[in-house]
Amino acid sequence: MQCVSRSLLMLAAAALILGAGMAQAADLKIGVVNMQELMKESPQAKAAEAEMQQKFGSRRNALLAQQNKIKALQDQINRNGSVMSAAQLQSLQNQLNADQQDMSRKESDFQADLNEWQNQKLGTIQQIVVKEVQAFAKAHQYNLIVGLGIVYADGSVDVTDQVLAQLQKDYKTPATAAASGGN
Repeated sequence: MQCVSRSLLMLAAAALILGAGMAQAADLKIGVVNMQELMKESPQAKAAEAEMQQKFGSRRNALLAQQNKIKALQDQINRNGSVMSAAQLQSLQNQLNADQQDMSRKESDFQADLNEWQNQKLGTIQQIVVKEVQAFAKAHQYNLIVGLGIVYADGSVDVTDQVLAQLQKDYKTPATAAASGGN
């Protein structure tokens, strides 16, 4: 009998503790944010994309033009190689090899420069987005904001659009930021 009453007492204590924990959990305000969407759709990311096009677009176009020149030279060798003299064919083949090596070097340099630039910009944008999520959480009294990668979250806790709206509101174009002394 004493064992049964002790078990009932422990069960009642567990229920009280669990009930108190559930009541406290009900007061928690939790949100979910899609960081990838914010990193892609924020005005900061879109400005960086436009800046990248401006900074690297001409080099990309030059590489495409050189690629087309190499293809045309290769086509010329394939089409007319059988009717060319050995010296002409060798000269074109040497030119093709030199152009391909130059192209390979330029592509490698371009990709390295582009990757370095993107990594720097993405790091800066990520810092801005994280700060904005933190500011949003504090301003709206969230206890926890988690990124996607969770198993389940209903739509009521997703605050991505609200944070994105705040990023858009707080965004200053580079000309505006320079005039006001920065972000």
